[in-house]
Amino acid sequence: MVVAVARLAFSLAAVSLKDKRRVARALIDRTRRRFPVAVAEIEENDNHAALVLGCSVVSNDANHAISMLDHVVSFMEHTYLAPLILREREILHFGPLADGFWDPADPGPESWEDVAAACEPVDRD
Repeated sequence: MVVAVARLAFSLAAVSLKDKRRVARALIDRTRRRFPVAVAEIEENDNHAALVLGCSVVSNDANHAISMLDHVVSFMEHTYLAPLILREREILHFGPLADGFWDPADPGPESWEDVAAACEPVDRD
């Protein structure tokens, strides 16, 4: 499994957070309609002059994930809603599920009931 992640920063000429939300919503909605990606505002939530979005793509092929993410970044840049001032990309590779991610030598709990019994209840006062 391959996960491609991008962080994109845009400069905004917004004078209020309401203006920023309008631009962010338009950019996120247009991108989601065009591409099957996850997009969200991830930083600078209270700064009306900057918009930082995170995008992610999951694929079984690294070349496909990179290509898809590059198309998303290009699309966002060419909407001309706000100038793109920073882009970062990271590619994460995960091995096959058959390899497992627990140590087989660790016996662990026998069932979910054992796990629940071993947990302490949360005090909600």
